[in-house]
Amino acid sequence: MGLAVCVIIALICWYVSYNNRRKNHKKIKNSRSLQPVKCPLCDTSLFVGENLISKVYRPMNVPDQLMVIMGCPHCFPKKESGLKRICPVCHKEVAQNQSLTARLFNKSLGKKHVHVVGCSNCHKPRAD
Repeated sequence: MGLAVCVIIALICWYVSYNNRRKNHKKIKNSRSLQPVKCPLCDTSLFVGENLISKVYRPMNVPDQLMVIMGCPHCFPKKESGLKRICPVCHKEVAQNQSLTARLFNKSLGKKHVHVVGCSNCHKPRAD
């Protein structure tokens, strides 16, 4: 009888600690998704519904794609006053008609990761 009571108490303790870990994991996951997204060119925080203006080149079924980032609604097609478009790689000013070259990695779980390679000045495409 005493052994059964100990087993029940141990199961209750395990269940409570398991639920607490699950709740903490959800809080951490939700706090990450609420972090503001910033434009890589002008470093302006984007509000909900604002997106980067970019082009992703085909084929769509590969894990690594070429991507061109023109900017955000604050810096492209017309730059707001007081903003500077700065390349995150060479730290030089990027002209209005120039863009960033990036690689888009499509992960197996549907997530995407973008790695900026450089601007039109510092990243020249190879002529193979």
